Amino acid sequence: MSLLLLLLCSTPKCTRAFLPPSPTKTHNFQASSSSLGDLFSGITGVAPSSLEPPRGVLSGTSIDPMREDVDLGRVYKASVDGWSAINFHKCVDGKGSALVIALTKSGKRFGGYNPLGWMSSDDYGNTNNAFLWFEQNGKSVKCPVLSGGNAAIFDFATGGPTFGSADLCIGPPRAPVMGGFTGPDMENVSSVAGDLRRGKSSVGGAYDFQKGWPVAGEFGVVEVEVYCNLNVGRKLAYGNKSGFSLFGF
Repeated sequence: MSLLLLLLCSTPKCTRAFLPPSPTKTHNFQASSSSLGDLFSGITGVAPSSLEPPRGVLSGTSIDPMREDVDLGRVYKASVDGWSAINFHKCVDGKGSALVIALTKSGKRFGGYNPLGWMSSDDYGNTNNAFLWFEQNGKSVKCPVLSGGNAAIFDFATGGPTFGSADLCIGPPRAPVMGGFTGPDMENVSSVAGDLRRGKSSVGGAYDFQKGWPVAGEFGVVEVEVYCNLNVGRKLAYGNKSGFSLFGF
């Protein structure tokens, strides 16, 4: 029995956590955490086993867990998979649309929705469907992208999740990106890769600031998780024979 449990609990290259389907549909954003528990994690630096996303925040997106074609699951957990932006991209690149959840040292939980996904392109993408979100008084609040969705997502090969040029950057590159957004740089990326334990935020450039946004300037992070539609990875693994689109818009 102990051998069986060991095999079942073996950790893959990038962690995956599966979410059970919700019994009912809801459009009310429900907070997924205990504020006291998050504060304890922030103070001690010990991350909870999971930062399960509030499902309501994904309602109407391409990775809404209520959709029949969506198997929402965790593809990246920084405390397990590694804090470097290199570790981040190994786990999330090519996985399609994604929800980012961060927990700070002050116990604040927030993140963003990237409908374009990541490919380490050192480019930026425009989309009207991206948003930032945060938890406040037991509910999740959205900061929608500004009209036009210009430069909503930056896909730095040496950086973590970046929404707008400065709205929310978790693990910003340690050196300027020199490609002029024409493709990934060919330098030794490991020496300049960002550390996702550090972040910075100045909402208002690409996203609409909402009162209560929990961070400004630089901040420390105790956990980052990314959730995607696991069916995207499966279709890539078994071949695309049906015209499947990699990214959700």
